Amino acid sequence: MEIQSKPDSAGKHLNIRLIIAVPARLGSTRLPRKPLATLAGRPLIAHVAHRVAQCAREICKTLSISEKELLCLVATDSTEIADCLKESGLQICMTPSDLPSGTDRIEAAVMSLEQTGQNFPDDCVVINLQGDEPFFCVEDIVQLAKHMFSDGTVPMATLAFPQNKPEQFLRASVVKVVRNAAGNALYFSRAPIAWPRALWGASDALTALGEKLQADAAIPFLQHVGIYAFRRNFLQAFTKMPPSTLETTEGLEQLRALEAGWNIRVVTAREAPFGIDTMDDLLRAEHHLKTTERRRE
Repeated sequence: MEIQSKPDSAGKHLNIRLIIAVPARLGSTRLPRKPLATLAGRPLIAHVAHRVAQCAREICKTLSISEKELLCLVATDSTEIADCLKESGLQICMTPSDLPSGTDRIEAAVMSLEQTGQNFPDDCVVINLQGDEPFFCVEDIVQLAKHMFSDGTVPMATLAFPQNKPEQFLRASVVKVVRNAAGNALYFSRAPIAWPRALWGASDALTALGEKLQADAAIPFLQHVGIYAFRRNFLQAFTKMPPSTLETTEGLEQLRALEAGWNIRVVTAREAPFGIDTMDDLLRAEHHLKTTERRRE
């Protein structure tokens, strides 16, 4: 299946309803040149591109979207990344290196396509996948797209995995989310929310929870999965907003939308995130690929 939409005779893409976009910056602090790091003999970003192709096929089949209505792209600042994806079928968009986030990189890519004559409707859905997650759950992305297409009032959506490990609950690197009865986010935090007062009381400091942590087998909470879906018009508005106070405090860009009064739909994920940030993560990914992923194929 060709996952890049077909241009017409004037070079314009037609009827794009969904964009699947992967930001891929070459620079990385903890794992140098991360997108090009070797995983099972191929660059990490090549594994992500392969998964994107699977995702595109499933979305087209499940949501009855034609190939001409779907555009898959990689937004990068590196010609090396672009070169290694030449045969991937994804459209490559070159973007500046100094952009502050992957979301800004995707907006820059979409804008560059618009400047060449492409017109995306305001309600076009843009899904922001992560360039360092080669094992994202295809079914979860399909469900995220399905929610955006089934409710045109949703400006932005994301995924959250029902977690229950107490040690993950207390870890600041694991982002938690709580949502309301309508499924929209109330808050995202690196802090442990919602706090299980019935189990852990209301007065102990986090540093005094060692014994309770070992005694409790499960603490149910929602672990945020950093994959987003935006309406085209909201993505443009979001990237023009200045960083908010809560965003700066927690280091979580999605709080910018909440603080400005926008809804973020939280869709339940089937699988926890598997991001690669360090060499240890890469080794763990090698093992995962040899076991779990091979059995799926």
